Amino acid sequence: MGRKILLAIRSMIIASLIIVFSVVVTTGEPVTNHEITTNASQDLRSLSTRFDRPESLQGWQELQVDGWMRKWETPTVKNGSLVLQPKSSGWFEDNQAGHLYRQVTGDFIVTTRIRVEGTQKSMPQRSFSLAGLLIREPRTFTKESWTPNNENWLFFSIGTAFPAGSSQFEMKSTSNSLSTLKIADAPEGWMRLRVARSGELFTLLYQEENSDQWQVLEQFIRPDLPETLNVGLTAYADWDSVAPDYPNYQKYNENGASTQNADLVAYVESIDFRRPMTPRFPLATLDPRVSFDPQLSEARMKDLMAD
Repeated sequence: MGRKILLAIRSMIIASLIIVFSVVVTTGEPVTNHEITTNASQDLRSLSTRFDRPESLQGWQELQVDGWMRKWETPTVKNGSLVLQPKSSGWFEDNQAGHLYRQVTGDFIVTTRIRVEGTQKSMPQRSFSLAGLLIREPRTFTKESWTPNNENWLFFSIGTAFPAGSSQFEMKSTSNSLSTLKIADAPEGWMRLRVARSGELFTLLYQEENSDQWQVLEQFIRPDLPETLNVGLTAYADWDSVAPDYPNYQKYNENGASTQNADLVAYVESIDFRRPMTPRFPLATLDPRVSFDPQLSEARMKDLMAD
C-alpha cells in the first residue's frame, strides 16, 4: 500500500511540475533511445528551403487579407537570400504584419538562418523592428468578416526592440489577441533561430555565427494551439509610427500606419523543417538532474541541438 501511495504522489508531481531550465550544449548527434514512432512517415524535410533562386518561393503562402493593406514589400530572392522589407507594422494583439508560411501538422523543429540590418545603419533605429520565426493558428476571413480577439500565435525574432538601435531578441506569445512579450540582448550579424514544438510545449533556441553551441532562450506552454499551424517567417518594423493608431486595430489593418518610417531589411538564407526524434515531453525542463526520466531529458536535449 505504501508503494502505491508513493507512486500516486509521484504521478501527481509529474503532472503538475513545470521547470524551465536554460542550457548551452555543443551540437551533437541525437541519441536513438525513445525515438518517435508517430509521424515517422510524415517527414517535414521536403518543406525546407534554401533561398538561392527566385523559384525557391514556390510552395510558400503569404498572409493576405482581402481589404487589408499589405504590411511589407513583396518578398523577393536576391543574391542567395530571401529579402524581407516591412512597412511600418507590427504583430501585437489584433495588429497584423507580414507572414510567409508552410502549414505543418504535429510536432516539428523549424530553423532559419537570418540577418537583420537597418536601412542606414547596421541596426534599425526605430523601435520594435525585427524579423524571425512566426507560428500562428490558421484563420480565414475578409475585411467584412474579421472579428477581434481571435489571434493565437507566438514568434521568435531578432533585430531591435526597445530602446531602438541595440541588437535584441523579441519573444512574444499571443492568446486570443492578448500579447505578452519578452526582450533579451542579442549579438549582431547572422543568426540561426529555432523553434521546437513538442505538444503544447514550444522551445526557443538560437546559435550565433561561427559557433557550434545552441542556447535555449525561452519556452512557451500553449495547450490552446491546434495540431495544424502556419509556420514560417515574419518581419515588422517601426512601432513608433504604428503606436498613434493603437488600439484602433481595424484602421491599422485596413489602411496601415498613418506615417511610414520603417527602417529594416531582413535577409533569410534558409529555413529548415524536421520532426523531433523524441516523443511529447510533459516537463518543460532539459536538465536530466531534475527530471523523472533523465534518459528522455537527455535524448530530447540532444535532439533539440542537432541538425
